[in-house]
Amino acid sequence: MDDLKADFELMVSNTKLYYKRGSPEYRDAQELENLLGKAVGSVMAGEDPSQTLGDREDSDLGEFLEELFGAIMTAADSTEPSRLLNIVFQLLPSRKRYPEYYEHISDPMDLKTVAEKIQKGEYKEIPELEKDLQLIFSNARSFNEPGSQIYKDAGVLSKLAKSRTADCVASLVARQARGSRSSRRQSRQVYSQGIAALQYEDSESESDEDSDLEDMDGSTDPMWKLYSAVRNFTTERGVEIAEVFLSLPSKRELPDYYQTITQPISLNQIRRKIRNGEYPTLQHLGEDLEIMFNNCKTYNRQDSKLWKDGNKLQKFFNTKLEELLEGGDEISAPATPAPAPEKM
Repeated sequence: MDDLKADFELMVSNTKLYYKRGSPEYRDAQELENLLGKAVGSVMAGEDPSQTLGDREDSDLGEFLEELFGAIMTAADSTEPSRLLNIVFQLLPSRKRYPEYYEHISDPMDLKTVAEKIQKGEYKEIPELEKDLQLIFSNARSFNEPGSQIYKDAGVLSKLAKSRTADCVASLVARQARGSRSSRRQSRQVYSQGIAALQYEDSESESDEDSDLEDMDGSTDPMWKLYSAVRNFTTERGVEIAEVFLSLPSKRELPDYYQTITQPISLNQIRRKIRNGEYPTLQHLGEDLEIMFNNCKTYNRQDSKLWKDGNKLQKFFNTKLEELLEGGDEISAPATPAPAPEKM
C-alpha cells in the first residue's frame, strides 16, 4: 500500500514540476493529488473508494445546495415574521398579463426553475446556484420601482444569498478536507422538491366562460351594451386589450397584488353580477368598472403596457357610459340576463 501510494505521489510531483503552474495539466495533477488523498483516507477507513468518493462528493454538494436554497425559502420579514419573502419569486409573471416584463428582462429566472435544476443535479458548484438566485433578485429590482415591497425584499434576499453562499462554500471545503459527513445536515428539510413541482398558472380560475359574448352583442339591455363595448374594445390597430381584465391575477403568482388592492374585481366577476341582477342602475355597474381600471393603474407602473391599456380602456368606458346615459338608457331595474344560445 505504501509503495503504491509513493508511486502515485511521484507521478503527480513529476507532472507538477514539468508543466507550467496554471496550465490544464498542472490543474489536473492537483486534482489527482487531492483525489489520491481522499482515496487513501477511504481505504484506511475500510471503505471502497470507487464506491464512496463520487457519491459522497455529490451528496455533500447536494446537501449544501439545499441548505442555501432553504435559507432563501425560510427568510422572513424582520418586522412581520409570518411573512416569508420568497413567495413572489417562486413563479415568473404571466406572459399574457405582463408582456412588458419579458421585453424588459432578457434572462427571466424564478425559484421554480432553480429548484428544478437542483433536483436534476445541474449545479456543479455552490456559486452556480447563487448566480441564478442573484439573477432572480436583480431582475426584480430592475423591473420594479425602488421603494416597492418586492424591490426591498429582493435586496434582503440578495444579501442573504451572498452571505450564506460564502458559509456553505467554506463548510463544504472543510468537510471534504476532513473526509467526513455531518449527520446534522442530512436531517434538514428539502425545499427544492416542492417548489419544483409548482405549476405555472396564467390567472386565478374563475367559473365564467366567454362563450355567449355574441349573444351580448345583440342585447338591447344597456348593462350588457356597456359590458360588451368594454369587453370587445379594439385599438386603432385592431388589437383587443380587455382580455387581461377577464380574471384576477393568480394569488400564488402575485400575492402582493392582494396586499395592495383592497377591492379586487375582474370582468368575469362583473359579468356574473350583471347576470344575477346585482346592479340596481347603470351607474352601479360603472362604479365596479371604474374600480377595476383604478386597481390596474394603482398596481402597475405608469410606463407599463398594462397601465396604458387600462387607462385607454377606462377613457373609452367613461365615454360609452356617458353616451348610454345621455341616450336615455338609465335604468333602475336589474338587467335582464343575456339570452341563452339556441340548441340544435
